[in-house]
Amino acid sequence: MLIIFAAIRNKENRSRLSVLYEEHASWMYKVAYRILNDEHLAQDAVQEAFINISNNFEKIIGNECNKIKALFVIIIRNVSIDIYRLRKKQYGVSIEEIEEDLAKSEPSVEEILINNETFTEVAAIIRKLHPPYADILSLKFFYHYDDEEISRILNITPENVRTRLHRARRSLIKLLSQEQEAKNHE
Repeated sequence: MLIIFAAIRNKENRSRLSVLYEEHASWMYKVAYRILNDEHLAQDAVQEAFINISNNFEKIIGNECNKIKALFVIIIRNVSIDIYRLRKKQYGVSIEEIEEDLAKSEPSVEEILINNETFTEVAAIIRKLHPPYADILSLKFFYHYDDEEISRILNITPENVRTRLHRARRSLIKLLSQEQEAKNHE
């Protein structure tokens, strides 16, 4: 992390970035860990997110606290998903994951793979939605924020959160049914 701080020449901006890191790194790690399920990859995601933040620091610094947090959620989410995709593309399913899953007496490997595939498909469809809908669904279902937390993150009223969630769900259901129809016609 020191390298990122050293890259910023302005002392004031460097200290502001350091404060942002101290305030946000722990929850950003949690978000990344929920996506990646690997502590080292989650740490890498936080580091990469702060590299992105430092590259765009001048634009970020003037935003309000809630807007910064919402922006950081989107940045860490996208970085984590990119890492997840890259890892999946490079390694597929790792032997370690299969061994861990076999050691558990819970769901079978096939069930886990199907759930991961379904999750990946739904996540891909959510990304096709209008960005405010995709963001609010991600905050609600992937990051498990409640309506009050989402309203603070996005700086909107709780009623607006519920309205957007309702509209986003309808749009998601519509896209899912279109995808299913397309698969049935193939």
